[in-house]
Amino acid sequence: MLFSSCEDDDEESLEGTFYGPVVAVGQGNARTWVTTDEAGTPTSLGVTFSEQAINSTGLGNAMRMYTLALPAQAEETLYDHVMLDWNPQGHEPIPLYGVPHFDLHFYTISEAQVAAIQGQVEMDEMPAEQFRPTNYILTPGVVPGMGAHWVDITDINNSPGNFAKTFIYGSHDGIFIFHEPMFTLDFLNTLPTAGTQTMSIPQPAAYQQPGLYPQRYSYSYNSTTKEYTISLLDLTEKD
Repeated sequence: MLFSSCEDDDEESLEGTFYGPVVAVGQGNARTWVTTDEAGTPTSLGVTFSEQAINSTGLGNAMRMYTLALPAQAEETLYDHVMLDWNPQGHEPIPLYGVPHFDLHFYTISEAQVAAIQGQVEMDEMPAEQFRPTNYILTPGVVPGMGAHWVDITDINNSPGNFAKTFIYGSHDGIFIFHEPMFTLDFLNTLPTAGTQTMSIPQPAAYQQPGLYPQRYSYSYNSTTKEYTISLLDLTEKD
């Protein structure tokens, strides 16, 4: 396996980077991780893929969904688990997202609660305005076993022919339940030459539950370990 390990050999230390279980993806692997400070408080978390994991031949031509468990050290974050979806033909709306891409859902509810979400044609219940992230609108419908999706209307990636990467919020019954970096296979393949890309995450005026909320996210490639990493950064306590 190509994954690097935590550099801290002191088992008593609360500071370090800790990893979730490895999951086979395509012809490679993926796993979650969380980085903590000296007090054991999470400061960032994300998912790392081996280079072989994003080989389109190995991923195949059918949609695939992978559930990634988080390490125990992530329990202090908002997140319960992560779901990675491979969409080889893209998904609706096709004019916007009809290209091969990944959906990476960081869920704040359990797998059982996600599985119980029923699809519906009409819009999901609207969270109160102060909880909605700036410039985000609710898209029609609720995806079964996933939730409703909110998109940033100021992000060019959410316009026809321009999708490479974007950040989506998800809700169900008026409660925000996931944060989702969504990115194309073509975009990932630019990282070895383009380098790390870091973006701010639009925030709401208020938060529905107290917790550690990411303020930025990034995409990166490590040429030494030959790994791709999607990170949620600057976890900040919000009431």
